[in-house]
Amino acid sequence: MRLCVIGDPVGHSLSPRIHRRFMERCGTAGSYEAVTVTAETLEDFVVQGCRGAWDGCNVTMPLKERILPLLDAVEPWTASCGAVNTVCFRNGRAVGYNTDGPGVVESLRLRGFAPAGQAALVMGAGGAAKAAALALAQAGCRVTVCARTPEKAAALAARCGGVTVSWEDLPRAAAEHGLLLNATPLGMEGSPEFESLDFVQALPAKAVVYDLVYHPTDTALMRAAEHRGLTAVGGLALLVQQAALSFAHFTGIVPDAALCRDILQELEAAQ
Repeated sequence: MRLCVIGDPVGHSLSPRIHRRFMERCGTAGSYEAVTVTAETLEDFVVQGCRGAWDGCNVTMPLKERILPLLDAVEPWTASCGAVNTVCFRNGRAVGYNTDGPGVVESLRLRGFAPAGQAALVMGAGGAAKAAALALAQAGCRVTVCARTPEKAAALAARCGGVTVSWEDLPRAAAEHGLLLNATPLGMEGSPEFESLDFVQALPAKAVVYDLVYHPTDTALMRAAEHRGLTAVGGLALLVQQAALSFAHFTGIVPDAALCRDILQELEAAQ
């Protein structure tokens, strides 16, 4: 089996390390590479995949939306999300999937957070926020979207049957939500930090804080949550879980929770 991750740039991707460990531990023969593919070379890559050059690929920026019209089919969830992060090449056809949103939900469930009936506050309105918000809504969460651009927040809230709150009203809104998910670049290495983390103090005592940022692994938001005794989940958890779901599409083998936990610990130790 020949697999890869495509994007531009792609050399920093942790996907090869994760999938190679899945292959090793699950007894799957094959390879997993990082391949630089640009918007200009994307169509040729898909054609070659359909001709048998690849069995599947993961898709990262800036190709997640651009690859959609080049595929023969996408699952319904992926179509609603409008972005692809997994492609399987089978019988001359390219079929797309999105495991980012389901990865958020599954990684939360593995940490004891059952989404159904919960209130989730999603910060951001970009691609990562869209996948997370739609998946959480599908899992039964009441979703509130908070973004710097009100128009984008309103558009995402409308798609997931949720509501919006302004950035200035974060502390008030936080008090009413059992899950806070950061899908903005704030706190990421090379990006600005949050101007204030006062909203963390307003969260309920048993709230979960999920920061999709994974570089650094220990963000200021996560430290603030842990200082309050809240459950804090980092972006590496999503990286591993979405990879596990992709691996299941590629191979039909679902990596179990213990294997995902082992790989997550390896990644955290290496950072």
